[in-house]
Amino acid sequence: MSVYDEFSKKVQQYAPAAFALNYAIANDPELSGEEYHACARHVAACRDAGMDVTEQFSGQATAYKAVACQTESPALRVAVLAEYDALPGIGHGCGHSAGGAISFLAGAAFHGMTNPPVSVDVIGTPDEELRGGKIPMCQQGIFKDYDLAMMIHMSACETTPNSRFLALDDYRIRFHGQTAHAAAHPWKGRNALNGAMLALHAIDMMRQHVKPDTRIGTYIVNGGTASNIIPDYAEVECCVRHSTRTYLDEVVQRLMHCFEGAAIATETTFDVSQLGYKYDDLVWNETATEVVRGVLRDMDVPFVEPDCGGSSDIANVSHQCPVLHVHLAMGDTFYPDHSKEIADMVKNKAIEPVIIRGAEIIGATVLRLAEHEDLCKAMKEEFDAAEK
Repeated sequence: MSVYDEFSKKVQQYAPAAFALNYAIANDPELSGEEYHACARHVAACRDAGMDVTEQFSGQATAYKAVACQTESPALRVAVLAEYDALPGIGHGCGHSAGGAISFLAGAAFHGMTNPPVSVDVIGTPDEELRGGKIPMCQQGIFKDYDLAMMIHMSACETTPNSRFLALDDYRIRFHGQTAHAAAHPWKGRNALNGAMLALHAIDMMRQHVKPDTRIGTYIVNGGTASNIIPDYAEVECCVRHSTRTYLDEVVQRLMHCFEGAAIATETTFDVSQLGYKYDDLVWNETATEVVRGVLRDMDVPFVEPDCGGSSDIANVSHQCPVLHVHLAMGDTFYPDHSKEIADMVKNKAIEPVIIRGAEIIGATVLRLAEHEDLCKAMKEEFDAAEK
């Protein structure tokens, strides 16, 4: 029996446990950083499969590390990443319940193999949707111990062999003014909402002077309480992205000038706080991506090449080791990410063959790299060159 056949056999063995894990988490969605039930279910599933598990991994209450297999002189050291946080008001509209179940299933299958040629850990990475739970792990240098980090993310109808992610910063900006009656003596007031609005107008004017792959999103969090009261407080959120961290940092400085100038013009003051961690751009690894393309072709899974659009904390991981973030189609009908439709898809029994397919994609990719020393070497050399 080939290693591929043995892995597939173990996938079938542990598939019921993966299905149960997905359904339990899909029907009990927990927000970012609060995934206590989800993490406990992952830990229990990994232990039931025979894996050694470290809870509160990296100092995060809802993170874990499970040792799937440890091989002496492995051809490849792999971290299979599992996400399990949900979205407010939507549930698992990003499909993390199923993606995490895929990672568990791949890890359990590797654990069940007789003599796997690789060392594999399953790492539960919480809080992807809000603050970025992988980033504290990166700050501790955890992923520098691996040759590859890989995961599967759900998609409504398109499979991609990897993902391209934008660097991201997210800020809350609070303007402070002086309240006054808007009719009796408005001249005594200093309108905090005017400061916020003027800053947003300045940002809109700035858009034509930034590079095309810059994305800036804003909204007013708090704009006052009544029309006859000059607001002494206003708050906005500003999320800004670009395909490179270096240029994003430049754009952020220009944004701060917009807020500073608006405060001066309206005689208000402002302060800024960062929401979550800074998400970096993803370091593309063509060698590893081409291996996934080959696996998808062999499995007769149609795929397209990814666009550069969203952001994820796995991009920070890609600065410590090569990364593969595969999107896997659950069906053939388009639904937007972060939608109720996707949250419903991971609760449907039609997700079960998708979970099996995802685990087999991870297994085939890792095993193919392991049996080709030249590919492993090329993947590492490409990563080292990109990080110089």
